[in-house]
Amino acid sequence: MSYSPLDSASFSRAAAQVPALVLPASIARQTVALAVSGGADSIYLLCALWANPDYRSSLQVWHFNHRVRGLASDQDAQFVREVCQSLQIPCAVGERAESGPASESELRQARNLFFAQQRKNSGIQTLCTAHHYDDLVETLLMRLARGSGLTGLSAPRVWQKFRDGHQRYRPLLSAGLNKEAILHTLKSCGVIWREDATNLQPTTQRNRVRAWLSEGAEYALGAHYQKGFARSAEIINQAEQALLLWAKNLGAELNTQGVADVSALKNQPAILAHLLFGQFLQFHGLGAASGSSVDVMVHAIVSGQDTQVSILGRLIKLKKGQLSLATSPLTPLGSQLRELALNKMDEEVGLLVERVDVDDALWERLSRGDIPPLREVYLNPPVIGEIFWRGRLEGDRYQPLGLSSPTKVSDLLINRKVPLELRENLPVVILDGQIVWIPSVPPSELFRLKGPTKGALRLTWLTPCLS
Repeated sequence: MSYSPLDSASFSRAAAQVPALVLPASIARQTVALAVSGGADSIYLLCALWANPDYRSSLQVWHFNHRVRGLASDQDAQFVREVCQSLQIPCAVGERAESGPASESELRQARNLFFAQQRKNSGIQTLCTAHHYDDLVETLLMRLARGSGLTGLSAPRVWQKFRDGHQRYRPLLSAGLNKEAILHTLKSCGVIWREDATNLQPTTQRNRVRAWLSEGAEYALGAHYQKGFARSAEIINQAEQALLLWAKNLGAELNTQGVADVSALKNQPAILAHLLFGQFLQFHGLGAASGSSVDVMVHAIVSGQDTQVSILGRLIKLKKGQLSLATSPLTPLGSQLRELALNKMDEEVGLLVERVDVDDALWERLSRGDIPPLREVYLNPPVIGEIFWRGRLEGDRYQPLGLSSPTKVSDLLINRKVPLELRENLPVVILDGQIVWIPSVPPSELFRLKGPTKGALRLTWLTPCLS
């Protein structure tokens, strides 16, 4: 489909019809940035703030091209540029170095790096994003399903403040807007936006949850269920802040170096240890707290014992009441087999297994070698049995893609110049008793994709330790 340039005059006339949003007094006189993808939600956010004449000279737009959808992604970026030109708003555009499909975690990391660079360049410390009630409901359900703590269950928040001083504000959440209201307003005012076709594909958990909710959530839960979810998230957030204040008053707090003295939490309620450990993980870029490794650490904090756990390949130590991250980025993985569950990340090492459809465009990119096997591979198993991972063992061999016979894993890693300190710490993925992949080397020839495939197996290594 060809791209039609934006009619600048028509767009600005339509944008002026969108009901204006009001920013809180604390940021109303500051220059604020807006994260704009080109989709309905962020276009609504942009128009609703621009519709207030008091803000027009203090808005900037930051657009990040994830390069997931080829030409369509580039057209999104062009559309956002043209919208900003129409509204006379400065626009900064960045893009991901790689192209094609990637995990939500990798896309978020790349996007946040772009935002961080823009904050540094512009001095702007407030970023507005277009999260709304539908996003809140989806996030809360997904995090409930994986056993998240209070920190995870209260997100996304209207306000989110970070240790480095920057903050994010979500005006659509504050205004109590949902997707239905946003679309109705845009259509009524004649505002156009870009559609992302991948949002309709059941390849991600969020898309599946969104489709499930659309099939009958209102019928099952009532017409105002989204407001109820939002109220619950707000109460959870208030409870979290009160408990963190309790822990601080006891003397347990994360310092500016990311080390926490948790000795005061001995024999205190486990929720205090859980929350403080969650803060610790977020500080070090390891995500919200959940999983068995977290349970082990929380138990050790409450009982006053020394211990260490591995989360996403990072070693976390608790010694004499001091919680810290080991200086060595990776830790030995051992020979024990650990099962990998479909669509659920293994937190210890950061492996994710998913069923996905490989269409013609993705197959072409795979055929060209555009997606290196460093973090992501696609397999075509005849029957998906149990999938496990373990650390590398002496003598491990398998037949990698493109080779005619099995090869020693150690030789493959050396030939690909994988640093010595990483070689013993790469997870070995095993399917039906056979090695199918080690991050940084090709997958098994035995499970080669032979063309576009429905229900292929995607393996992703999400650990932040290897650049």
